[in-house]
Amino acid sequence: MDQFDVVVEGRDKPKNSQIKLDKKLTIAIATLTKSEKKPFAELISQDPSNRLIAFHFGFGDHDDFNTLSQYLARFGMHKLLIFPVKNYAYIEFQNLDQTKQLFDSLQQHENIRYVNLNYPNKERATMFFYTKVQELIGGGVNEIPNAMTKVNIPGLHLIHDFISLEEEKEIINQLDQLEWSKLKQRRVQHYGYEFIYGENTVDISQPAEKPIPLFLEIVRKQISNIIQPQPEINQLTVNEYLPGMGIPPHFDVHPPFHEKFVSISLLSGIVMSFKSFKGEEHHLYLPPRSCVLFTGEVRYAWFHQIPSRKIDKVEGQTLFRSRRVSLTFRTIRENLKCDCEYQFFCESQGYNPITMKNKNPLLQDYLKKLNQLGYITDSKIVPNKTEQETIMVEENLQNLNGVPTDIEKKYVYDIYEKIAPHFSSTRYKPWPKIEQFLLSLEPGSLVADVGCGNGKYLGSNQDLNMLGTDRSENLLKICKEKSEVYQVFSADSLRLPLKSGKFDATISIAVIHHFSNPNLRKRAISELLRITRSKGLILIYVWAMEQEEKQFNEQDVFVPWNLQFKYEDEGVIDGKQQQQQEADVRVDDQKKTVVYKRYYHVFREGEIEALLGEMNGFQIINRYYDHANWVVVLQKD
Repeated sequence: MDQFDVVVEGRDKPKNSQIKLDKKLTIAIATLTKSEKKPFAELISQDPSNRLIAFHFGFGDHDDFNTLSQYLARFGMHKLLIFPVKNYAYIEFQNLDQTKQLFDSLQQHENIRYVNLNYPNKERATMFFYTKVQELIGGGVNEIPNAMTKVNIPGLHLIHDFISLEEEKEIINQLDQLEWSKLKQRRVQHYGYEFIYGENTVDISQPAEKPIPLFLEIVRKQISNIIQPQPEINQLTVNEYLPGMGIPPHFDVHPPFHEKFVSISLLSGIVMSFKSFKGEEHHLYLPPRSCVLFTGEVRYAWFHQIPSRKIDKVEGQTLFRSRRVSLTFRTIRENLKCDCEYQFFCESQGYNPITMKNKNPLLQDYLKKLNQLGYITDSKIVPNKTEQETIMVEENLQNLNGVPTDIEKKYVYDIYEKIAPHFSSTRYKPWPKIEQFLLSLEPGSLVADVGCGNGKYLGSNQDLNMLGTDRSENLLKICKEKSEVYQVFSADSLRLPLKSGKFDATISIAVIHHFSNPNLRKRAISELLRITRSKGLILIYVWAMEQEEKQFNEQDVFVPWNLQFKYEDEGVIDGKQQQQQEADVRVDDQKKTVVYKRYYHVFREGEIEALLGEMNGFQIINRYYDHANWVVVLQKD
């Protein structure tokens, strides 16, 4: 199909088709506003913009993406996001002239600008509206990590176009003539030795009946040359992935395999996610016919996975998965001994994948050593306080005047003001249990979100009357940019400028742990109680010391925040500003971040209840653990 054939030009429509346009738009608006949790008037703009919302009235599938993309290419370079099972899309052109050119070409019915496009299943009107919104929720698409085409992971090497298109067709043709074994979720083939899923190993005493097929001999030799001086490849696993299929986080067991192995992607690209023993995460797009080589650290000490979903997001673009076949080539060891330097994950050196799956003392000891040596600055393990920080915390314990100390001012208020845009970009998904709490409240309830941050809970239940407060002006500015209807203002949570007993419910999410002594923590909770009516509810979340996400050696800590260069002032990055001279701020050129510190008091299990036990005027009606936080729900007497 020629790129211009998707447009049905100059076709006269009967009047009832205009009625259909109105009805379709009504349905589309309902879908959009429900999914995006915003009024239509806030989502569209009357002023020209390089960003557009398009209603294609399809299922948000590959056909919709291809047809729209083909049409938009007429007007220049663009970014197109299609949302699965949604009838709308988000478009961003490079400049305003391109969108104006598109709008000039459209047909018009009243305020509706549209074009009739030939989608594979039928002809459909596609409507376009200007928008100033910088992103859409899209039913969760923006929660998918944005993968890159290049990442810096020690030992990982991506080779593009490792095989040709003709070789790919021949290999697929040959494989499909062979017998596939059916697993619960996908089909596989094993050669040389059978790969044991779940244990991620092989039984070297039981070679597979079939050797690696001869039609793959050239590929096998190519790979064997790459992995030299390691012995030649003698094991192959073929996996078939249909859209929606994936594999959980894992790494291959050390002893039965030599260090290096490769995986070749056929037919479809895929995003592979990686997580290191230090907590670092990367998402890499593996294009069709590429070969990825695992060696050293990434082979032995990084988990890799393929998330189960039907689409990927790569450098801002939506990519639909199709059938993918992977060829994973390994070399089996003649003996079962591995002497790698990553003993904390090595079965030959004391690691037990069963007993140490959730708590690995070998890894904890290794991380502590790296932390003491200063090699880890942004990882799962949180550094201990410096001597100066320890003195500050101890002095603040004597502060009984109920006003913020220098710790709150410098390591909480100032830091959040500094990192607000970056922080907000990492806090976009509401936690289900908090949303469940808000949805359980009576319609029309007046609710205060004290420490609302970027306002991610202010729109969780549109039947509530919600008000948000925060110390950070920059976070409040982001709230207002999200929605003009959000009622937010700056306030000190130790002295809220709100009338007593007026709110049906009050929430405090990840706020109390930022106060540096028990007196301030109790004062902040007292304010939550004061503004809540009798029999009203208060929900409080505080960081847990016992969490899996991070490891703490002490309760009062200064947690690093790696502010990406794109959010930082150039003067700080090049060291010209005075901030760079402070010990609390340092530039990490390798990660391209400026490292700041935030103060936290992490609560031990039962500690928040003990603190509340020193107060009165309420009952604790629920307590639980959620998202690395200890949680209590109070009901005021």
